[in-house]
Amino acid sequence: MNRPSISGREELPTRFAAADLPVRDCVELTAGLASYARIHGLAQVEVSGPPAIGELIEEFGFDEVRFVDAHQKPAVDIAAAPRTWRCGQRGLRCLSDQLVDAARVPSEVDTPPSTLLGGSVMWFARHNRLGDALGIVTGLEHYCRDNAVASVAVTGSPILAEVVEVFACERVSYVPSPSEAISGDAIFARSSWSVQWLDRFNHAVTDTFGGRARHRVPPLPLRQEPTPSGQENVVYCQLDARSSTPPPRHSARRLLSQVAAHGEVRVLGGPDTQDYLGQDLTYVRAELPEMVARLLSCRLFVGCDSGLGHLAGCLGVPGLIVSTDDFETTWSFFRGYASLSVIPLAATEVLLP
Repeated sequence: MNRPSISGREELPTRFAAADLPVRDCVELTAGLASYARIHGLAQVEVSGPPAIGELIEEFGFDEVRFVDAHQKPAVDIAAAPRTWRCGQRGLRCLSDQLVDAARVPSEVDTPPSTLLGGSVMWFARHNRLGDALGIVTGLEHYCRDNAVASVAVTGSPILAEVVEVFACERVSYVPSPSEAISGDAIFARSSWSVQWLDRFNHAVTDTFGGRARHRVPPLPLRQEPTPSGQENVVYCQLDARSSTPPPRHSARRLLSQVAAHGEVRVLGGPDTQDYLGQDLTYVRAELPEMVARLLSCRLFVGCDSGLGHLAGCLGVPGLIVSTDDFETTWSFFRGYASLSVIPLAATEVLLP
């Protein structure tokens, strides 16, 4: 029971067999299957699995999904799909794409060749923060490797140059003043907010130039591992006043006092953060190479949705990301980092002494 879709992708799967999932997962799976059918112009898809799925289909009125007791093969095994589909409403497009990829790996015939020319330069004026730079360089590096693009370059913000220098890039370089450049900002604007942070630019480039996209873009390794100096009994905290989601000052101060039980607290930030949190704390400012070395030697990292949080995730530093805005959004950005846990701000009073 495979049908063509109105989007032009042939033989999309319409039968799915779910494992014995928790109810919360069943809710997201049911909503995701309905979205999958709508996006690809499928009249209806079938799913077998826990009875809760059938109850949810009826409760939510998902006419696009039909529950059946069991499937004869072939049917796509949901247990084989990446766990990253658990990302709520914002992840439905991600789930939809992953279900297709779980059913079959696109062949070279299915995947249009990339039209991104080797040697192209992408210029970034707006996306000039550390988190953006990590996503741009990582996503672009993996795209070039997967699609046999020999080399490309980025330009604009100095932080792009630092990320290219610190992380092991084989195909992405930095140029200070190119004669011609593509607007990287315009490509970044095509990014889907439903996919993981490091994946976003990879998908945006694919949407623009064709070729193969990934759902799981792994962080790039460091170009050179810093000489280990032993683990310090230090907790680095990044609660930057310039972040789009800083916690209230009284909550931030309370959080800092709580994590002090786990080591010496040092706050990553400059004058704006000092004015925001107070002058009685230890503040650290460092260039990217030194910051990498500090994070790799610390006991714990605690931060909010920020570029340094993504850096800690790329480096595998153990830590907490405190959600001060929308928990689902924060979690969807950070869910690809195995070393980081995302918790609501209110939970810090329960989870930290």
